[in-house]
Amino acid sequence: MTDSNRAFHGLVLLTFALMAVIILLSAHMRLSGAGLGCSDWPACYGRNLAGVAPPHPGWINTTHRIAASTMGFTVLAIASLAWRRRRVAPGDFPPALALLGLTAFLAALGKLTHDAHLPAVALGNLLGGFGMLALLWRLHLGYTPQYAASSRLRWQVSLGLGLLVAQIALGGMVSANFAALSCTGPSGCDSWLQHASSGAFNPFRVLNVAQGSSFIPGEAQQTLHMTHRFSALLVFCYLAWLGVCLIRENLRRSGMLLIAALMLQVALGIGIVAYRLPLFLVLMHNATAAFLLLILVTLGYRLRRR
Repeated sequence: MTDSNRAFHGLVLLTFALMAVIILLSAHMRLSGAGLGCSDWPACYGRNLAGVAPPHPGWINTTHRIAASTMGFTVLAIASLAWRRRRVAPGDFPPALALLGLTAFLAALGKLTHDAHLPAVALGNLLGGFGMLALLWRLHLGYTPQYAASSRLRWQVSLGLGLLVAQIALGGMVSANFAALSCTGPSGCDSWLQHASSGAFNPFRVLNVAQGSSFIPGEAQQTLHMTHRFSALLVFCYLAWLGVCLIRENLRRSGMLLIAALMLQVALGIGIVAYRLPLFLVLMHNATAAFLLLILVTLGYRLRRR
């Protein structure tokens, strides 16, 4: 690896580490603001919609701000270096440009971050952060070897990646709509299908609550919650099957890693429901979703054409 490549790669890894920290801190700020960190949980769930959310610890806000500001400069440096190296490394420039665009989008969205009444804000922050993490990992993968694979396996990995992204977006809608406690217990909501509505999936639907009150989940929240549960089962079955396919294709390590991450995510999901959304388990649920995303991004890149 040349000095130029080494410097670029080191900058990418530094920015990736910053993005991982930002995602975890953002999740903590979003979820604790929803009430998961308050003393009278779950009675205070959604209280920030009425303007009485408990303040975040000062070190979390400060660390998040410093990490985000530093990452803005490193992303600019990555885009600049990728432009200069576009002739020797043309594959680096498109993801670097997309990374710069997402950074600008999240910076603009940051002005609306405190508007918890609009689910699109929280959803945009979540998907934008995961997208930047995936792009940074893709830039890192440019310095790793690729393997020959059949077109069928590459198509299966691409489908799995699409399903996972859709599930992450749906989980973001559950969080942004304060729907996590709308269906409690292993069986969930018994009659949710009778009043299910497609309007529940509209991220621009404003959430309203009386001043000084806690948010009371309604039919829309139940629809989102139960859809997230059933789609999680679908995604789990497909990705578990994909892991078995990878093992059969002599990619045993990748297949076992995918299955292990899936099992961890399922265990976290069960624990979240059983123990009524403890903050630590919810944060781990977010982190494991990001890890699954990176596994599939890695497979999608490294399984080149024969």
